[in-house]
Amino acid sequence: MAQYKIHVLKVADFTVPLTMISLVGDLNSTITGPVFIWYIEGDGKKILMDAGVAAPDGQGLTHGFPVSGGGEEGVRKALASVGTTPEEIDILVLSHLHIDHCSEVTLFKNSRIFVQKREWETAFNPIPTMRAIYDRSLFAPLEQLDLAIIDGDHAIADGVTALLAPGHTQGNMGLAISTAIGTVVLAGDACYSNYNLDPLLTEVVDFTGKRFEFPPRPDLPFRPQPAHVNLTEWFDSMWKLVAAASSRSLVFPGHEVTLVGSVIG
Repeated sequence: MAQYKIHVLKVADFTVPLTMISLVGDLNSTITGPVFIWYIEGDGKKILMDAGVAAPDGQGLTHGFPVSGGGEEGVRKALASVGTTPEEIDILVLSHLHIDHCSEVTLFKNSRIFVQKREWETAFNPIPTMRAIYDRSLFAPLEQLDLAIIDGDHAIADGVTALLAPGHTQGNMGLAISTAIGTVVLAGDACYSNYNLDPLLTEVVDFTGKRFEFPPRPDLPFRPQPAHVNLTEWFDSMWKLVAAASSRSLVFPGHEVTLVGSVIG
């Protein structure tokens, strides 16, 4: 089986209300985290997970959220750091279609692009609490690209498998990837950070260095974030992602600050 290296590339910083992360703590606070694209190289292929967030407007906002970086420049700069361009990407996997994961899809005109069927169908008519973080103008252009809508778990390439992992959204998707250190799982936004994976953690540090303290939850296997559409499916998906990885330590959250600049595998 082919083996891959995964480059964790930051394209922007994104500031959101703490209530999107946790319902414990100072609920008037905001928290800043990285927006990643995940470059996966091996077996002669260039694979990317996610397509970034749009650049901010003149007030520093993207869809009402403070953003630093992003846009086409953010994606191109990140990919240039590993010696490639959007035009050279063979496969693009969109974990889901929230605004911070699909904004620059039109850069990938030469890529085969994978989206889950459930995500595609619900993104055009999301539940009311998710309307602010879907923008059909960002993902509707996928219909004119090499879009592949898949239904459930799917082999993307030798050693790379898409895993349907709903809960955060109806069609959130992770990736199980064969590497030299074992099977690595990229969780998408099934979990934002190690805070979700490890319920015993009592402190989170955001990208600006701001510290947040939380009580441990030894009664839980995982600690959910408030931004979800189905909590039962979310717990099932977390167990599924952990089972697909060689160990729990090889499950990587979608916005974990400590991963900035990492190479996995």
